[in-house]
Amino acid sequence: MTYFTIILNALLSINRIFIICSKGSASAERIRQVIESKEDIKVLPPDHEDSPYHITFEHVTFSYEGGGNNLTDISFSLKKGETLGIIGPTGCGKTTIVQLLLRFYDANSGTIRINGDNIRSIPSEKLHTMFGVSFQNDFLLSDTIRENIDFGRKLDDSDIAEGAQYAQAMEFIAGTKERFSHMLTARGTNLSGGQKQRLLISRALAANPEILILDDSSSALDYKTDANLRRAIDENFHDTTSIIVAQRISSIKHADHIIVLDDGKIVGSGTHEELMKTCEDYRLIAKSQMGVNE
Repeated sequence: MTYFTIILNALLSINRIFIICSKGSASAERIRQVIESKEDIKVLPPDHEDSPYHITFEHVTFSYEGGGNNLTDISFSLKKGETLGIIGPTGCGKTTIVQLLLRFYDANSGTIRINGDNIRSIPSEKLHTMFGVSFQNDFLLSDTIRENIDFGRKLDDSDIAEGAQYAQAMEFIAGTKERFSHMLTARGTNLSGGQKQRLLISRALAANPEILILDDSSSALDYKTDANLRRAIDENFHDTTSIIVAQRISSIKHADHIIVLDDGKIVGSGTHEELMKTCEDYRLIAKSQMGVNE
C-alpha cells in the first residue's frame, strides 16, 4: 500500500506538470499575439489649418460600442495658456473628451486639432510628449518618490523639485527622512489619498508640459491645498493650456472657459458668472456644493 501510494502521488504530480505546461503554452501564445499585434490607430498624412487656437474640437461625436453616442457634437476652442473646466454628473463623458484629445481613441466624426494640426496626423511619440496628465486613479510604482515623479523621463533634479513644489507635495516629502529617496510601496499604499494625488500632479507638472490635463485629480485635496495648487499653476505655467475635469465647482470656477456636460452633450458653456445666469444644471451643482441661492 505504501509503494502504491508513492507511485500514485508521483503520477499525479506528473499529471499536474502536463496541465500547467499546457496552460502556460496557451497563455504564452496569447501574450505573443498581443505583443506582436499592430496598432489600430494609424497616422494620417499632414493636415494643417492656420488657426489662432491651441486646441480645437470641431463637432466631435464618439461612441465606444458603436451604439448610442457617448459624446455628441462637442465643440470648443482654447487659446494657448487658457484653462478649460469640464463639469457634469458621473458618466456624462468628461474623461472621454480627455481620452480623445490624447488619441486613445479616434472620434467617429468631427475633428480635433492642436496648433492647427489634426491629431490624426501627429505621430504618437510626438503627440504624447505634449501632455502632462494626472488621472484620479493613476498608479504609483514600488520605487522612490523621485522615480515616481520622473517616470522614466530622465528629468533634472531641479525639475523634479519644482514639480513637487508647485503640486504642494513638498510639505509631506520634506517630512520624510529620505525626502525624494523615500521608498513607496506598490500603488502607494503607504501614502494618504491626498498625498498620492499631489505626487501624481507633481509627475504631470515636472516636465513643464505644453498641455496640462487634470482629470478629477484633486478630489482628495482639502480646499486650501486645492486653491494653493491652482494659484501655483496660474503663476508658473502661463504658456500651458490646461484642461481640468472636476466634480467640485471650486476647482474650475476661475477657469477661462467652463463647459457643462450631461449625457454626452454640452448643456452650458461660458465663465462661472455667465453659467450662473444661463445654465440651470450648473446653478443646481453650485447650490448643492456652495449653498448658492438661485
